[in-house]
Amino acid sequence: MVRATITTRPLAATETGHRTELLYDDGSNDEVLLCAVHGGEVEPGTAEQALELATRLPAASCWACLGYDDETDAFDEWHPPSSAVDTEDYPLLAEIADRDFETVISFHGLGDDRVLVGGGTDAEVKRTVAARLEAAVTLPVETVSDGPYAGASPNNFVNWLAADGGGLQLEQGLSVREREADAVVSTLEAAVAEGVL
Repeated sequence: MVRATITTRPLAATETGHRTELLYDDGSNDEVLLCAVHGGEVEPGTAEQALELATRLPAASCWACLGYDDETDAFDEWHPPSSAVDTEDYPLLAEIADRDFETVISFHGLGDDRVLVGGGTDAEVKRTVAARLEAAVTLPVETVSDGPYAGASPNNFVNWLAADGGGLQLEQGLSVREREADAVVSTLEAAVAEGVL
């Protein structure tokens, strides 16, 4: 059995901050990919959730970007739209982009105190995941298929990384990311293990 390793690569730097790309991968996995393009101080807690879930699953990889800035808002400095993520700008993502993963989940932060389950995956899958999350966390959970947080565009990396063109995008309010992150990770772990995702 090949063990996964963590590789990091600096992506960009300013006088007061930086952004780093991270890949946790065994070099061949094509089953599950967990993503957090806005980790670090950009959308705190998302990269930690993605990496934690990857380490709990028997066959999973994790790709994340972590942005930090000491003087300006990391969100303003290091928050590319998910539909603008391109392998030319992310060398570690380029290493896994052609694998056609069976399951892709992308963790995001949300300014509102709620959880949104979106992405290009099947509506029934979104409803099932939303119901499970609603039972696990204290915030309201909704499914979304359109609008700014839906993640349904085929240009969104969560979708083009998935073999069937449909990944799952999870938008979470800060209180969930801070206090109920493990409940989210455990719920998704069970969903993957049971074949829901």
